[in-house]
Amino acid sequence: MAQAGLGRSYWSKYWYSREKQWVEAGRQACERAVSLDNKLSAGHLCLGIVYNGTGQYEEAARELRDALALDPRNDDACRTLARAYQRLGRVKEAEQTFQKAIELRPQYWANYNELGLSYLNHARYEEAIPMFRRVTELTPDNRWGYTNQGVAYYNLRQLDQAVAMYRRSIQIQPDALIYSNLGVIYYFTGHYADSARMFEKATELEPQTYFYWGNLADAYRWAPGEGDRAKDAYTRAIALAEKSLEVNPRDSGVLGDLAGYHANIGAFETARRLIGKALAIAPKDPSLLGEAVKVYAQAGDRQKAFELLKRALQAGYPRLEIEASPELKELRNDPRYREIMAEAKTAR
Repeated sequence: MAQAGLGRSYWSKYWYSREKQWVEAGRQACERAVSLDNKLSAGHLCLGIVYNGTGQYEEAARELRDALALDPRNDDACRTLARAYQRLGRVKEAEQTFQKAIELRPQYWANYNELGLSYLNHARYEEAIPMFRRVTELTPDNRWGYTNQGVAYYNLRQLDQAVAMYRRSIQIQPDALIYSNLGVIYYFTGHYADSARMFEKATELEPQTYFYWGNLADAYRWAPGEGDRAKDAYTRAIALAEKSLEVNPRDSGVLGDLAGYHANIGAFETARRLIGKALAIAPKDPSLLGEAVKVYAQAGDRQKAFELLKRALQAGYPRLEIEASPELKELRNDPRYREIMAEAKTAR
């Protein structure tokens, strides 16, 4: 039990610091826990968490099924197994496993939060909101319930409700993610300088998180008089994202973000390679498909961009981001764009 607890602590230390040495320390402690007592659920859960975080999703699922076989009422193992299924593209099994975690421990907020996040990842925004609302009912001072409701409302284009949720979250506890989310709203409503100020706050609070630097670079790129600051921010974002890939080379989200950063600095060959790898891992991910549209649009391959635009809309990528992304300005002037957007609106 002590080794399993130590392994999870090391992994948490990596997650918050992004210092790679804690990954191997965590793995070794988890393996030690299993070697000392193979019939202890905690050791298998510990290994499952580390495997999930390092891209070994098949191994993670195996360890987590072992953990549940030994302790069938362990909702922590259920949630972690569901994450592994998500990464493996087993969407239905992931949803069922998150629901099983709720059945096992219906008064624990994190089970509802995880199912809500799963709905968000698959563009099921209306279904996500009740999950996050339940989080706030169970834990009224929990900022994550308000933050994640804000994300769902944003994707539904209910921006006033999204801002209200983000501001409620900030009242509870100022957080880098909340400032970043507010920055996203400012960005896609064309207030690039205001957006940059929010992303600056995010990078100040969590300077080790790559996508805050990437968001800041995007805002600098389009904010009047701040374009010269974008290059350094992109350089920082790319370096931190590549560091994350050293730990988990199968993280499709990081690969997609890296592709976007390289496209934004004109490195289109690298961008196409990275987005191709990301989509090979998660071909139906709405965020990846939306990023791919931007990569190919900026690279000048409109035919490919339009093919991906259709797929992104079908997968539930937010129309707001397509209609407002400055990277897609030229694409929006093409008659094919208007046809695709009209067809998608009719289909929905």
